[in-house]
Amino acid sequence: MFSKLALGLALCLAISPELTAAAPSTLLQPSAMAPSTELSAAFTAALAAEMDAYVQAHADHRQFMGTVMVMRGGEPVMSRGYGMADLAHQVPHSPDTRFRIGSMTKQFTAAAILQLQDRGLVDVQAPVATYLPDYPNPTITLHHLLTHAAGLPNLTSFPDFAEWMDQPTTLDALIARFQDLPLEFEPGSQHRYSNSGYVLLTKVIETVSGQSYADYVTENLFAPLGMENTGYDLSPVPGLARGYTRNAQAYQPAALINMAGPQGAGGLHSTVGDLARWNQALFGDVPGDRDILSQGAIAAMTAPQVSLGIAAAPGLSYGYGLVIDNESEQPRIGHGGGINGFVSSLLYLPQQDATIVVLSNVESINPEQISAGLAAIALGESYDLPQALDAVTVDAAVLERYVGTYQLAPEFQITITVEDGQLYAQGRGQPAIALYPASDTEFFALAPELRIVFNPAESGAVESLTLIQGGQNTVAPRVN
Repeated sequence: MFSKLALGLALCLAISPELTAAAPSTLLQPSAMAPSTELSAAFTAALAAEMDAYVQAHADHRQFMGTVMVMRGGEPVMSRGYGMADLAHQVPHSPDTRFRIGSMTKQFTAAAILQLQDRGLVDVQAPVATYLPDYPNPTITLHHLLTHAAGLPNLTSFPDFAEWMDQPTTLDALIARFQDLPLEFEPGSQHRYSNSGYVLLTKVIETVSGQSYADYVTENLFAPLGMENTGYDLSPVPGLARGYTRNAQAYQPAALINMAGPQGAGGLHSTVGDLARWNQALFGDVPGDRDILSQGAIAAMTAPQVSLGIAAAPGLSYGYGLVIDNESEQPRIGHGGGINGFVSSLLYLPQQDATIVVLSNVESINPEQISAGLAAIALGESYDLPQALDAVTVDAAVLERYVGTYQLAPEFQITITVEDGQLYAQGRGQPAIALYPASDTEFFALAPELRIVFNPAESGAVESLTLIQGGQNTVAPRVN
């Protein structure tokens, strides 16, 4: 897993980054976050209450459990936990709860590479083979890896990923899974998200520094910033939430993953406070914070390096480990993450000097939707307040008619299954997502937000489905 980007760019079954509404909501007009350097206590309290009500609606009606923090100018606006960190032992969430952060890890891996460049030990424009002489492709550079422009096949999308993700492994064994495979495109010619590149960057960090990845980022990034609750959990972590998924009936423990697998692509854990502290180091003005990275390194991380290649959103770019959104009316920078049982979003609004952190231990919710709503409140934009979902019951025999495989694209299939009366959709190499009925033929998902309509023939047999997402309707014929 550990494969989400950020800023609403959920990848599961995604054909467009802009997600359509999946369920009833109420449109609200918020009070804008004041642009001045200081917020009055009364205004801050009112803003916090509005944000809290918004997140509580997600907890009440969208199955959210987790912790949220919003900061502006280095000062907290709100910080609160919702639901349980451990359902079995009824341990509630708090701002101190630790979560696995999935692909949010990538910005720390990128920062480590840039820090090594600051120290004269690497050059991001140099070939990977400069630092890993046995690597077989001489044309791939560190820059290509940092920007997902190397053409490496994504090892977490391999058909057998689910079979080995819970097994012990090593960094070299992971690299061996993809290093001799053909590239998907010429390095530098396009952007295609791939965890493999950041696994390879992990190896570069370890080889050049002479330290393990975990030790390097702890000693050189986390410790200097006082991020005491952030690290790589190769051993049990005190205060780490338990990860869950959610079907129509209840929360269930998430599928296991061996944490030797994610590496620098998605292996870290953290808290909302530590992540807000990190953003302050990148974007704030606290003396000494920026000593960990040069101004040039921070500029490289946060500047558009490659376009995401989305025709409908040309203002979306990738920096080094971060997504840069100049498509929105006010720019934003961030990254999301997803790993078994956990999802996350870290967002920065430069014009407001505001940081929004959303961490959840429910893999089936959409943290980017929550952070986008909180950003709307901060920016004085309208937003949707989640409402209770209408209860629609579909006969089990009808659900069984939809079970099968559908061809969405030449190399991408969606498999529809039923388990305990719950319909699921699963894209190739991706986790299954729950589908909820709007009618006998139309279903919606909450994370990512999309709709699926099943199309029966006159005989009653289902011939295809239509995926409705991002303002696009894509028909997928049934292939079995």
